[in-house]
Amino acid sequence: MSKSYNLVAADKLLEEVRESELYSQVVMQIQKDLNRAGMDHTIKSEKPQGLFLEIVNLLLEKLHNDFNEFLNLLYAVDVSESEIKKLDSEDSTDIAKYATYLILKREWQKVWYRNQ
Repeated sequence: MSKSYNLVAADKLLEEVRESELYSQVVMQIQKDLNRAGMDHTIKSEKPQGLFLEIVNLLLEKLHNDFNEFLNLLYAVDVSESEIKKLDSEDSTDIAKYATYLILKREWQKVWYRNQ
């Protein structure tokens, strides 16, 4: 999986979420899963691009300081470990960006299904 793939896909995903008018529900779902994972973090971003960067920064911090919390979040959100392993990079920033994309994608699926 190329490093730029997740950024393009994340932009498209965030645009879809924004256009659906379900953005606030996605943020609430992310906050709920952060709490379930035991992370003491409150989402502050009001716009999709800010949300992406906020989660990337949170994941970078967890990758460097508390890998178990990183894994707990992936588990709470229900992100597949095999999906994470598809990234062809060992750079923590690339991993954080790709994991953020996967988290946003899964949270969007949860909200979208709930609203159908």
